[in-house]
Amino acid sequence: MHGCMPRRPAQKRPILSDWDDLRLFLEVARVGSFTAASATLGVDQATVSRRMAGLEAKLAAALFERTPQGSSLTVLGAKVQRHAQAMEAELHALIDEASGHEREIEGVVRLALTESIAVHAVIPRVLPRLHEANPKLTVRLSASYDVEELGHRQAELALRFFRPKSGDLVAQRIACMKTALIGHRRFRGVPRAELPVVGAELGERASLESRYLERHLRRAPRLFVSSYVSQIEAVRAGIGVALLAKSVLELDPELVELDRELPAPPELSLWLVTPRSLRHVPRIATVWKALEEGLAFLGD
Repeated sequence: MHGCMPRRPAQKRPILSDWDDLRLFLEVARVGSFTAASATLGVDQATVSRRMAGLEAKLAAALFERTPQGSSLTVLGAKVQRHAQAMEAELHALIDEASGHEREIEGVVRLALTESIAVHAVIPRVLPRLHEANPKLTVRLSASYDVEELGHRQAELALRFFRPKSGDLVAQRIACMKTALIGHRRFRGVPRAELPVVGAELGERASLESRYLERHLRRAPRLFVSSYVSQIEAVRAGIGVALLAKSVLELDPELVELDRELPAPPELSLWLVTPRSLRHVPRIATVWKALEEGLAFLGD
């Protein structure tokens, strides 16, 4: 037998392997509130709370003192903040250096969007300038109305008329589009009760526009279509009226805004979305910036 005492197992240090936890922690520390941090980052407040609770569990200590006025750092939280800020600075330096060595943006970026945004906005207003500046970049447009493509990685970016609530996604509202009851000018003198309607059925999600017309016109649509492009073309053909973005008026001088003393119509928010892990990949960031700048006119 050996006379030595059995070696005690080394105590494991907490593993902080998820940078997203530290990134969320830094944002809460900066703004002093879980609610404000969730709004800034586009993450559900419940997700922020859960991730911070998990981080504190790994460290076996509290990082924040919760009060009705907000969240302030504990002594340990302040120490963790200094180290996390140093990590953040190193990460940004690495990204900047890697981006600087990439002479040209190249590769494939898949963008999920509605057909109308593709046809009337992205193709004419964004892609020509984007491809001229980045000739080795390939963009694949996928017309759809759901956000599932991002979760299944069938697309890297999506343009949506709703803010996704699930998944670890970055979402930014890039336009707030005013709407109006729009039809061919032949409907100018037609009473509200006699206006034919063109409805759009866009999957399982009922649109703000369709709910508004059901509530205030109370008329069954004369025609149902499955895309905004078809709806716009039906309105242009004089088949009926629809609640559309005012930017549609630029497509055809025969289209007019119909004033029927209806309540103020809803505005359409256009959201640009990507998985958080892809947001700063150079080719994704390039297309993101092009969409953000090129579609700003929709909110005019």
